[in-house]
Amino acid sequence: MTNATRRRKALGMSSIAVAILLSACTTLLSACTTTENGKVMEANLNLTLMQAQAKVIEYMTDTITVLPPGAYLTRYSELNQKVTLDPGGTVPCNDSNLSKDTSVDYGVTYFLTSTETADIPGFGDPIRNLWTERGWKFRTYDSAGDSTSTETILPDGYRMVLEEYARGASLTGSSPCFPRPDASDRPNAPVQIDQP
Repeated sequence: MTNATRRRKALGMSSIAVAILLSACTTLLSACTTTENGKVMEANLNLTLMQAQAKVIEYMTDTITVLPPGAYLTRYSELNQKVTLDPGGTVPCNDSNLSKDTSVDYGVTYFLTSTETADIPGFGDPIRNLWTERGWKFRTYDSAGDSTSTETILPDGYRMVLEEYARGASLTGSSPCFPRPDASDRPNAPVQIDQP
């Protein structure tokens, strides 16, 4: 089973959502243990799943503050009523170590929407401008289908990917690696994240 398949199962995505978000997840998986400078980062032994999730949500909430009023993140697809993304999930940071003692990262994906849907295509520039103001380096590249991805790796090892496609956008966030949590410790990211 590939990391992309594990991520899809962990996030509970349908094949429709997977097609939309495949490149973002692949990007997150390919470098979950690196910093913005490309250096390998050891797992943070003091980080927990709930702390990782809270920080990912904090960064995502902060990112949408620069968008026009009415913008929000949701795990529920406005375009396809059958797709509701799960509250995130964890996958091993190292493909070759799938033991219970391996480190994992937490990742979650949200659809970026607005009460004014006409605004969504213009969301990329304000987000990239915010990341630039923060000194967060990013790269923008074409990804699956007609979509464009912009990825940033923050100095503390957290990562975000903005995926822009013809009919909408999504934002994925992931944490640095941390010790695998107990099976009973489940992610519980909110269904919707509003602007503060």
